[in-house]
Amino acid sequence: MNLPSFWRRASFAVSEAADLIGVPEMTLRTWLARVPFNDFTGIKKANRVFLSCQDAYFFLLVREMTRFGVPVRSAMHEARDIADAMDEALPNGERLVIRHGAGSHGFEIINDPDFTTDSGAILPLRSLAVGLIERAAVVYLEEAN
Repeated sequence: MNLPSFWRRASFAVSEAADLIGVPEMTLRTWLARVPFNDFTGIKKANRVFLSCQDAYFFLLVREMTRFGVPVRSAMHEARDIADAMDEALPNGERLVIRHGAGSHGFEIINDPDFTTDSGAILPLRSLAVGLIERAAVVYLEEAN
């Protein structure tokens, strides 16, 4: 799958990005304020913040990880590496396995998930990205018209 132009271009307002990833706008704004690095924070134009689809994907991963109980900062650090790797192309079929440990979480990207009793959550990275791109394309086309 070729990545669309809006994957890297800041094309979505914060409210649109929040709708795309399925979180309240206030939650996304809080996460934007808490990102411990300058990546995935969008571009400010005319006192408004616009996010790319890749930025939204980063926050989609954060949403999925925090739903499982991963602290927001830990989720952001792990999501950063995954979203950075998707600058040019989507992964083929990798899945992110999140395992609970003694007070911490372990992350492993694999192609063939090991469904053991200590597997906590399995995130299908490509499927999440494709679904987001499909939803974003609808919004992007509406804005163009």
